[in-house]
Amino acid sequence: MGNKLKAISKISVALALLGAAVPAVEAAPTAMAAKKATKKAKKSTKKVVKKSTKKAKKAKKTTKKKATKKVVKKTAAKKPAKKSVKKTTKKSVKKVTKKPVAKKSVKKAVKKAAAKRAAAKKAAAKKAAAKKAAAKRAAAKKATAKKAAAKKAATDKAAADKAAADKAAADKAAADKAAADKAAADKAAADKAAADKAAADKAAADKAAASSNSESATVDSSSSSETTNPTVDTPFAGKAVHTIYTGTTTYLYTTKDLTTIATTPLQVDTSVIAYPDGITTALTGKNAGYPAMPVTYKGQNLYLKVTSNSLTSNGLWPDGYYYALTDTTFYGVVKPTDPSVKLDAPFLNGSTWYYYFDGGVTIYSYQNNVWTSNTFLNAQ
Repeated sequence: MGNKLKAISKISVALALLGAAVPAVEAAPTAMAAKKATKKAKKSTKKVVKKSTKKAKKAKKTTKKKATKKVVKKTAAKKPAKKSVKKTTKKSVKKVTKKPVAKKSVKKAVKKAAAKRAAAKKAAAKKAAAKKAAAKRAAAKKATAKKAAAKKAATDKAAADKAAADKAAADKAAADKAAADKAAADKAAADKAAADKAAADKAAADKAAASSNSESATVDSSSSSETTNPTVDTPFAGKAVHTIYTGTTTYLYTTKDLTTIATTPLQVDTSVIAYPDGITTALTGKNAGYPAMPVTYKGQNLYLKVTSNSLTSNGLWPDGYYYALTDTTFYGVVKPTDPSVKLDAPFLNGSTWYYYFDGGVTIYSYQNNVWTSNTFLNAQ
């Protein structure tokens, strides 16, 4: 019993010493000091607990040997005190073990700092990733815009090239049409000239085939009639009209019956005075039925075989006469710059004007309000 009390007393002293050591640990100014104090306290506690436990076990063995049944009963009755001592010791040890708060605070601070650093690192990484993603989006957007601009430029260039090609094609088509129109007009004029020449050749052949006796009798009869009664036939007494002959070279006749060919043929682009009021119809010979128009050509009064009473339809264009074959092709015996020329619309670029005069023809070409010309003279 005495040994037990001594053990309890020693435990109390150890606990008291531990109680005095704990505040010193808590009041450690630094984390290192707190760590050392905690370590020291743990060692002291372990020593005290070990020593106390050893002594308690020894006391228990001694008690068992010497004690009587009564003492055993008393010891059994007082076992709660032992339990109480053990409980108190454990509680004290636990209390002492729980004391080093400084270590937990340091760990907590370290852990908090590490968590803060990790959070900062994570935030920085997130920010960098966001920045990289934004840069990537901006680059993609810029690339898309650049590609769209290039595509638009290519489209615009293609459209411009197509417009230029269309315009060139339209200009070429217009030029081809103008050339075709001119060629058609020239061909028509050539065909007309060929037809007139063929008619003249036929007339000449018909006349050559006529009987010379019949022609002589006709000439004598006409001469006799004109000599004895000059007032009977006056075809040259009517209105005289100065013209330019624009047809083809043809025959002239000495009589109104168109039976005798004059020695002087009618040449193209020459001056002729016509008497449309004196037209008569041939009654005899190969040209019977054809109108004969009185004309004065190179000082001689002769007759021209015509197809109608119209001057222009027979190639005799009076002074000031002109006409438009197409919008860009014109013919006349007056220049295009003459004040008498009046058109419904202004001249177009590429227009051509054929001006006939006594002795030749001048071809005028129009471009940007300027006329240029080339003159071709007849071989007289």
